[in-house]
Amino acid sequence: MKKNNENDHAGQHYWNEAWSMKALPPLWNVDSRQIRYHVEKKLFEFISQILVTSGYADSGKSLMEVGCARSAVLPLFAKRLGFFVAGLDYSPIGCDQTKLILERERVKGNVYCHDIFSIPDNLIEKFDVVVSFGLIEHFADAKAIVSALSNLLKPGGLILTNIPNMNGLTGWVQRLLDRKVYDIHVPFTSEEVRDGHQNAGLEVIFCNYYLSTNFGVCNLNKVPQNSAEWCFKKVILATLARLSMFVWWFERLCGDFPVSKAYSPYINCVATKPK
Repeated sequence: MKKNNENDHAGQHYWNEAWSMKALPPLWNVDSRQIRYHVEKKLFEFISQILVTSGYADSGKSLMEVGCARSAVLPLFAKRLGFFVAGLDYSPIGCDQTKLILERERVKGNVYCHDIFSIPDNLIEKFDVVVSFGLIEHFADAKAIVSALSNLLKPGGLILTNIPNMNGLTGWVQRLLDRKVYDIHVPFTSEEVRDGHQNAGLEVIFCNYYLSTNFGVCNLNKVPQNSAEWCFKKVILATLARLSMFVWWFERLCGDFPVSKAYSPYINCVATKPK
């Protein structure tokens, strides 16, 4: 396995350290009406609609999640949408945990431990769908990382990219609470994400900000756990998370608020690879 290049703002060590002390996560709870699962439910509904309407779901096609470490969603693509699934990540710890999650969920799938910039020949243009969640924003060159993702995709295949919006309020909160975590992100705008996909030779179907709020995007991974600083900032983050939940509850009653660069927590991009 080749080490990640200088274009990567996070690095393999960061992810190995982040995953080494955490228990395996449960799958996204996409059926619950509980407000705390609002984001998981909405995001999976968005992705499912794209895959169903484009004819990819329930067709036995292949799906690769890049940056799959500890994936809480990969088994759902097999169980709910009928994909043969695979994952790729450069963190050995993260890959091992993904394998355990697949085994726990009784889902067959392959997990490859490789740097995305040095994938083996047998993975090139092998997959019908490539998805990533919180990946490309860790790389300074959007075109380079999207091109690397595209190498996995069959001609005519579909790529779905989801990243946190670090330009708006959530990015400001992350910078305030844990600057070191903020600094491993590149604050791409939706226009820059679109350009990155187009410059990589893909045809963009959709690219825009997503949801109205979610302070759960922010984390304190680089603040010493259980320190006085961590406890204080944890209270602030928990309070903001409750504020997001209140907004989601209000949206369920009155309709969704508009998306925006200033407040939306995510950017979603959907693109195809020309045949």
